[in-house]
Amino acid sequence: MSDIWCLNGELAVERARELEATLELVADERGDFPPTLSYFEQKDSPLWRVEIFFASRPDVDFLDAVLARMGLEDWEHDLAPVEEKDWVSESQKLLAPVEAGRFFVFGSHDADKAKPDAINLQIDAGQAFGTGKHETTAACLEVLDDLANTIKPRNMLDLGTGSGVLALASQKVWPKMRIVASDIDPIAIEVTEGNITINDGIPRAIGSGLPGMALVVAEGLDDPAFHGEAPFDLITANILAGPLIDLAPDIEGALAKGGTLVLSGLLATQEKEVLEPYLARGLVSLGRVEKGEWLALTLRKP
Repeated sequence: MSDIWCLNGELAVERARELEATLELVADERGDFPPTLSYFEQKDSPLWRVEIFFASRPDVDFLDAVLARMGLEDWEHDLAPVEEKDWVSESQKLLAPVEAGRFFVFGSHDADKAKPDAINLQIDAGQAFGTGKHETTAACLEVLDDLANTIKPRNMLDLGTGSGVLALASQKVWPKMRIVASDIDPIAIEVTEGNITINDGIPRAIGSGLPGMALVVAEGLDDPAFHGEAPFDLITANILAGPLIDLAPDIEGALAKGGTLVLSGLLATQEKEVLEPYLARGLVSLGRVEKGEWLALTLRKP
């Protein structure tokens, strides 16, 4: 038996989406990594099957806080450990491809759906999928699609790269760019390294000054690995509202004059509090892309 636990039950699809957002919000407030949630339609039923996967037995206080905020204290659900298997790969099969502008992102199980007129990216996020929700990924890809027509960055930082999708998408658009893809999680960096190979990306060594993508395991932007790489013409940070706020001084400091910043991983209700520390440091808001409850914000450093 593995350490993975699964909570499953049935909800209307609107409530399932609310539950997904609430899990993110409560985890963010507690400084925890959120569990992985999947929900899918059931044949001959108006309710959708909801499955929440936890890396270990879930904390009772966390569950109580989530369900209380949703008004689901009496929700009928099961909670039990799951059998030993590649459960993340199984859950990935439930995820549909993401299409945004010129980009088409799919898992290996959908490889036959690649489009000849698109920038195709095969991303099997695996253990690094984490909080990289389809809504935030699609929103960021839409922003990158728009930026492709207006900017020509020389270097880029993808902060909290996860599976590397935004860094890889950017490399396809600006192949001569120097990219640093960083994440606090070493597993994410391993996954990204594999995705570079799968998608014919260009790897490089950190500090080499060559075009391509360098990978860094780092917490925040204080790591010596960033020395000689900053300032960046383009920074993407698809993480969570809390870290976006806490890292605002460091992110602004790492952004070059005239540089572009893309922030995501925040709920629409968190827009004001996330924007505030960046606007206070002189950045200018260029717009927003909204996907469901989630946002991607674009800013420019004068």
